[in-house]
Amino acid sequence: MPTSLRLHRRSAAVATSVALAVSFLLPTSAALASPIGDLEDTQASPSSDPTPSPGDAGHERKSKVASQEKDFAAYSLDPASPLVLVNEHHPLRPRDYTPKKLVAVNGSGARMVPQAATALEKLIAAARRDGHGLIVESAYRSYDHQVGLFRRYTNMYGEDYASKISARPGTSEHQLGLSADIGVASGQCSLRACLAELPAGKWTAAHAAEFGFIIRYPKDQQETTGYNFEPWHLRYVGTTAARKMRAQDVATFEEYSDQLVQAREAHREGTARKQAEAKRQAAVQDALREAAAEREARLAEETRWMPEWARSAAAR
Repeated sequence: MPTSLRLHRRSAAVATSVALAVSFLLPTSAALASPIGDLEDTQASPSSDPTPSPGDAGHERKSKVASQEKDFAAYSLDPASPLVLVNEHHPLRPRDYTPKKLVAVNGSGARMVPQAATALEKLIAAARRDGHGLIVESAYRSYDHQVGLFRRYTNMYGEDYASKISARPGTSEHQLGLSADIGVASGQCSLRACLAELPAGKWTAAHAAEFGFIIRYPKDQQETTGYNFEPWHLRYVGTTAARKMRAQDVATFEEYSDQLVQAREAHREGTARKQAEAKRQAAVQDALREAAAEREARLAEETRWMPEWARSAAAR
């Protein structure tokens, strides 16, 4: 058989092997599809240029990813996190947790963690400028204090009703140092649902998010939160989360926490997919390099008897 024909057939065989390796290693478009989708795609900025320059696109992508990583890092089971979810089904860990630092809220004997105390002071000052005299009735409560409080309510009303108006020890947001019960200076509607109908109560509901607070136990959400309507109970979650909840009309912190969990899981799945794809691509490149090396070796073996000029022609 002529040498040129043998070389042609061997080259075709090598090419076929490479093609099969590539088709085997590369995933199909269906395999890459995900019901969750790529978070980076779903969170793209609506104001971005549809045809950005390569430099702009890289900067936008980097900024977007950094922002997402910060959001995911913020969600935590750590009781020191402003976004920690605490309720009957998600107790504190440990149950007798005490914040590392508590400071007094100016104008009261109540204490909170520093960022929450500062935010509450700003909220009260803004309310005062708008003509509403808000006061802090209660804020941080220790585990031992909650034990005594829940026991007292149980003795007064029975355990079932007590659990609807007070948290069991180890499940109280007050223990975080992130929550406060507010009222009006006159004492009207103190710790009662009618606070929501007072001008000061309406102002608080309308402006709390601007300072990073939410009405933790909203009206008609007892099945979700486990508690009756408490317009006086403010929970600090940070301005970003509070404003997102308002903008997206998320009624309860339980729902918002579910969204954070889903986003975190989607991010993990997306990262895993990208890592798997990177491995596949690396395997493809390895296969291509091996095929090329094999081709060169076979060509060298089959043309070693040829003159130099003939070997050069065959290599082309």
